[in-house]
Amino acid sequence: MQKRLIALAIFAASASIATQADIIGASAGAYMWKQSWDGDVKAGSQSVSMNDDLGYDDETGKSFYVALEHPIPVLPNIRLQRTDLDITETGTLSKSFTFDGKPYVQSENVNSTTDLTHTDATLYYEILDNWVNLDVGLTVRMFDGEVSIKGTSGEGSIDIDAPVPMAYVNARFDLPLTGLYATALANVISYGDNSVTDMSVGLGYEFGVIGLELGYRNFDVDLEDDDEEAKVTVDGYFLGVVIDI
Repeated sequence: MQKRLIALAIFAASASIATQADIIGASAGAYMWKQSWDGDVKAGSQSVSMNDDLGYDDETGKSFYVALEHPIPVLPNIRLQRTDLDITETGTLSKSFTFDGKPYVQSENVNSTTDLTHTDATLYYEILDNWVNLDVGLTVRMFDGEVSIKGTSGEGSIDIDAPVPMAYVNARFDLPLTGLYATALANVISYGDNSVTDMSVGLGYEFGVIGLELGYRNFDVDLEDDDEEAKVTVDGYFLGVVIDI
């Protein structure tokens, strides 16, 4: 009798582990993003064009993410993502202006860097899990960058390292029996005259646990502080590999 009870306990424990294994999931992805930069920075009545003055055009960046989902209903799942978002160019100024207390004059050649590289830490809940998958949650975006302009009169720079809370929505739509799927992801926040919007859409093909994705990502920053204003748009197509187990 005792041996039967022990065997039954081992069987029950094995079944429990197998059930949780079906529920616990992990995914990871790596992307190459072709970035097109546009926008301007304004201080008082003076504005600087990223394209016309600083010579910004296209750049290629990388993005990686990992996510873990578990079977405990009250605890959120977690997703971590890192995105390289920086550009360095040389341009000729079309106007004079002051940046970080440094004067820059018209026709001056300047070297500039804008770095909006960031890490996202997201806590989310899975609302739907069938042919439509829907996740909602909260992202804290931690910037680790700066804006710097170097000319003959010196170099001015501003650090960008503040955490930004953002709403998070991630959806996936599977096309049954095809391996094809569509995705849409958004991180957004708006407060007063300031807003940060990061949205992407894509199409993918999955074979086994590996998926290939092609999509488009648009990142908009609109910030105002007294007489200073920055409007930056980075967008472009991306290509990635995803593993979902």
